Order: sequence, then C-alpha cells, then structure tokens
Amino acid sequence: MAATGLEGIDDIDWASLGHAYGSAEDFPQTLRDAVGDDDELAGDATEHLFSSVYHQGTLYTATPWAVPFVVRLATDPGTRRREALVSLLSAIAATEDATPQVLADVRAALGREAPLLVPLLDDPDADIRHYATYLLGHLPDSCAPEVLPAVKARRKKERSPLVLAGLLAAAGRLDPQGSAAWLAEEVAGRSATVRAGALWAIAANGLPWPDAASEVVARCWMDGEPLKGWIWADDPFDDIAGRIDGASFADVARTLLAQGPAESARTAVDAVYQRCVRSRSARAEAAPLLAAGLRHSDLSVRVAAATAIRDVREVAVEAVDTLVVLVAEPPSEADSLEARVFDAALETLIDLGDPRWRGPFIAALGAGAVTTDAVSLIIDSGVPADAELLAAVRRRLAAIPLGEPEGSGGYDAYLGRMRRHNEVNGLTRLLHRWGPDAAEAVPELVRLVPHDTWWTVRALAAIGPAASAAVPALASTRDDPEASWRQRLDCARALAAITGDTGRLTACIAEAAASDPVLAARTAIDHELPTDHELPTDHELPTDHELSIDDVLPALRALAGETPAEDDPSAIRDRLEAARLLLRTGDKAPALRAAADALDRRRLTADAAELAGLAGPDAEPLLPRLWELLGDRYSDIAAARAIRNITGDPAPLLEAVRRNLPTMGAGPWLIGALRELGTDAASLVPELRELIEGDAAIQGIGVYGRQVRQDEEERRELIAVLSGLTS
Repeated sequence: MAATGLEGIDDIDWASLGHAYGSAEDFPQTLRDAVGDDDELAGDATEHLFSSVYHQGTLYTATPWAVPFVVRLATDPGTRRREALVSLLSAIAATEDATPQVLADVRAALGREAPLLVPLLDDPDADIRHYATYLLGHLPDSCAPEVLPAVKARRKKERSPLVLAGLLAAAGRLDPQGSAAWLAEEVAGRSATVRAGALWAIAANGLPWPDAASEVVARCWMDGEPLKGWIWADDPFDDIAGRIDGASFADVARTLLAQGPAESARTAVDAVYQRCVRSRSARAEAAPLLAAGLRHSDLSVRVAAATAIRDVREVAVEAVDTLVVLVAEPPSEADSLEARVFDAALETLIDLGDPRWRGPFIAALGAGAVTTDAVSLIIDSGVPADAELLAAVRRRLAAIPLGEPEGSGGYDAYLGRMRRHNEVNGLTRLLHRWGPDAAEAVPELVRLVPHDTWWTVRALAAIGPAASAAVPALASTRDDPEASWRQRLDCARALAAITGDTGRLTACIAEAAASDPVLAARTAIDHELPTDHELPTDHELPTDHELSIDDVLPALRALAGETPAEDDPSAIRDRLEAARLLLRTGDKAPALRAAADALDRRRLTADAAELAGLAGPDAEPLLPRLWELLGDRYSDIAAARAIRNITGDPAPLLEAVRRNLPTMGAGPWLIGALRELGTDAASLVPELRELIEGDAAIQGIGVYGRQVRQDEEERRELIAVLSGLTS
C-alpha cells in the first residue's frame, strides 16, 4: 500500500520547496507517518499535513507536488485513515489563498488526478463519499465533463441524504445553468436534507429562485437543522436567507419562531442578525422579529435575540422596556444562559444611555456579576463619577480575593484567575477614567498595587496628588529588582505624577536602559526628556530634568545595530522598534539598515515597510524591495504608503486602496491611507460614497456581536474624512 502510493516521493527535491514552516523536506516522512501503524504518531502527522502544505487555507510551493501522493494514498482502499486524506484534498481544492502561480499549479495537479478521484463517489464509506462531493465539486472547470456524469449516476443509487445534498451542491457549482432544472426538481422532493441542499445550491450559484421556495425553506428547517455536519456550508440557512426578499424572509423567520423547536428559532434569530450585519436597511425591519425572539419561551433563543439587539441600535430603542425587565435581578451563576441574557440587556441599556441601567449595574457589581464589556461601555460613554457609583466600585474592589489559595490548580482555577484579572482590569480602568474624582478609592487601589500594576498604577497616577497614600506601595514596586521593568517604570511614572518629583523617574529610566532600551527610550520620549537631537513634538521640551534622552541612546543604538543571528521575530521586532525610536531623534541610518534586513528576511515586512516610509526619500534604495510587496496580503498597504512617502507618487497607494476595499472595507488602515493621500484621494470619492451611502454594510470589519456598531462607527469616520476630501 504505502510503497505503491509513495513511489517516487524521494525523487523530488522537497528541500527546495516550501510550506508554512519553511522547507518542505519533512513532507515525505510526515506523509508516511500519517498512514503508518502508530496511531498516535499518525495523528500528529496528519495535523502537521493540515498545518503545513495547507495552513489555515493557504497553499505553498510544496502543495502541488504533494497532491499526487496524497491522491494515490487517499484513493487506495488499503490506506489507513483515508478519510483524513480525502478531507485534506477537499480543503486544498476549495481554497483560493495562494500566489497565482501556486494556485495554477495546484489546480493543474488536481485536474490530472481526476480519473483517480471520481471513483470516490462509489466508496463504501459514506463519510468519504461526503468529502468526495466537496472535492470533486471544486475541481477545475475543465474536469466538469468527467465529473458531472458520475455525480448524476451516483444520485440514482445514493442513500445518504447528506451525500445526496453534496451531489447537488457539486453539480450546481460545476455547471450552474445546466443543473438548474435538476436542482429545481429536487426542491420538490421528500427529504428535508436533500431539499435544503438543492435550495442552497440554487442560492449559492445565483440561479432563479423557484416558486414557493421560501415556504419550502421554512418546512425544511421546521424540525431543526437538516444539513447538520454538511461539509459544503457552515450556515446553510443564512446562505439561503440571503437570497430571499425581505418580506418572504420575515414570513419564514416568524414561522420558525412561532412553530419550530428552539434550534429552528435560534437559526431564525441568527439569520435575522446576519441580515442586519450585511444590510443597513434590514436593521429597522428586524425589530419585530428580534423582539419576538426576546419573548421566546426558550432561554437560548432569548440569549441569541438579546445578543443581536445589543448590536442593532434601531431594534434596541424599540425593545428598551423589555430589556429593563430582563435586568430586574442579577444572575446567580456567572456563566449561565441567564447571565448572558442579563449581560446583553444591561450593556444595551448602558449603550442607549437609559438611566435604568444604574440599579441593576450596582446590584450585579455587588454580586460580582458585571462583565468587563459593561464597564467598558460606562467608560466609553463618559459616565461621570458620583458617590453611589464610586462607593459600589470600592466595595467590589475590596471584596475581590487577591493571591492564590493553597492547592489551586487546573482549568477551573485558571478561569477564576482570568475572571478576577479581567474584573480588576475593568474597574481600575474606570477609576483611571474618573481621575481625581476617584480619590476616595485610593485605599482599595493601594491594596491592589502588589498584585496588579497595570490600570491600578495608572489610576493612581491619574488621581494625582490626592493619591499620596499610595507612595510607599508604589516606591516598593519601583525599587523591587524582581519586578519587570514595565512595572517598575509604571510605578515611577505614577510617583512622579503624585509627588511632582521626576528625579527617581529619570534614574529609573537610566537604569532600565541597560536591560530594555526600547522601553526606557519610549518612557523618556513620553516624558519629553531633552535631547541634543531634534524630536518631533508639538511644543517645547522642558529643560529642567537631570537625565537627557541622549543617556539612553547608546543602548538603543546597540540594539538597532545588532543583526539577529536567526529569523527570530521578537528580535527583529525589537530592532525595528529601536530604530524607529532613533528615527525620532533624526538618526535615519539605523532605520534604513533594520528595515532592509527585515525586508530581505521577509519577516515583519509590514513593520519594516512602515519604518522605511518614515525615513522618507533617504529610503530610496529600498524601493525595489517595497515594490515586490505590492499585492501582498499582509504588507500591501504598508508598502504602498512607504513608496508614497519616499517618492511622493500617490498611484501605488491609490491602487492598493482599491485592491483592499472589497475585502477589508474601512478601518484604521483606510482612514490612515486617505489622510495621507489628502487631495490625491479625490479619484476614490465615488467608491467611498458607495461605502457610506449604499445599503451594503462595510465589509471585512468587526467581531460577532459588534459588527453592526462597527459598521456605523466606520461609516461616521469615513463621512468625516470624506468631507475633508470634498471640501
């Protein structure tokens, strides 16, 4: 078995080919181990295959050479663990994340193996047949004449509904128009799984929507998910729902909410939310549907609805009275479904500015049941300190246990530590936001200093002279050689803010320079220590410090001039950061050398390109390296901005913006590029207006549960930038 499948594998120069971890010379042995007798070794090897020649969807130069050997083993009935190999091939066939040449080579390699792959449709193992539908459906179009007859022939004898649905999806993808009539016929069948697969294939390929198909959708999902475990789609209902007009979709969603089981109702609520994520006009239309979800008898459905409403402000305004009812009592368990409903409802009330959040927040805070998101919303909303809120925060900080109980360990203990850390982090950040108005909380903050020197120390610094009681605790950590330099410098900065004496801060910076020159220099610059070199600041530097930033420059220059012996990303990052700080003193040579080294190594190329751009015209020798990065998924914008800064030519940056808009949408990258282009961005105005004024939400932004709000935030930022461009 292995000898036949692996014949010729050692004749290939794998060392000259690459995968996600560098040289692919380990591929032959990895493949042997994956089909070997040792189950544990095989599991590790299979995992390595999925993360090397196919790494999170990306293909490499070794992948097309690997395909024939994987195919031979996957199609040999005597091979162990064939299912994993067929799964790997299907993933390789479906992805498009590779350079054009690698992608073309992979497509060609798969196409050549089609005669071996087609018989997988008749494999005795239903799981292999299931994966095979996905694999064959993603073969190059040139394979369709060979694959389609086999797909249709298999339809007549296939008994697995999930595989049948996969056959329909494969036919729809390989030949949409030629399969349209067949798919429409299958919609009228008996099996909910097969009918759902046909509906998905019609929707995914933009085929005409059959009459009464929307009613069929509701019937297919009436008893739960009919395509559970289907390889073709993670959320087939949402894919189908995207093809249905608003009124028809509302009918489907209402039916599932009113008549379906909890699983179907959750599916409907999730689809309503996804429509809101994609379409701005859908947000107002979603109000009655999400409100119905909020009143559903099943708690998990209410969780889904409350989570969606938290993000969709138009719905939240209409549901506010129901939300108030949901926060009447704090949950008894932090991670329960009740807690998730409470948290979402409370956060929504805070975000709306409805004063009825205060009582539930204070009660939940006392019970240790307030999320960091709720605290963050209070901070972001600018809620001022008052006696009642401050007292509640103080009580909670005093009640949080510090240190570790004896014998604590395991995952539950880890979760407890993380929960305490996040709670302390959120509440001390709130006190930092309140600044001097939080002075009464100094005793609680002093208690935390030995255990949390992050926002605790910053809060004390923000309180200022009124935090004098914290001086001994801060001085103890500042002078503790066992503490990290970040902790020691933070405490030194807080002491300077409280006492007004910067002497110990400057001494601490000088001492830190030998161990962490980047951190020391950054602290010195933040505190505007003087230098003989020009520093770009908005106002005059003070001249009464004993320490000059020049005292930390030798260590900084040593770090910036040190070429890492290996491709260690952390060492390269430290060197780039040191060079960036030196650039602020007017010294460009280290920046040019560090950027060139990183670009040559193809490590941290976006950071290196940005550094080259900051050096301006003096970085002209780096232009050939920067031009090579244009179009790179990670460094495209950074390289284009650098070329603009070095040459003054806006064209590469304009083209990079156009390339990335469809997938990355708006965000800091776009705002920065537009501000840098200034009036040169005038040609982008029509595309930007579409992002702002169109119904489609901005693509490529947000995390689940925040996508609608982030779309609205990005839209407001774009409006502000665009007004500057057009004026």
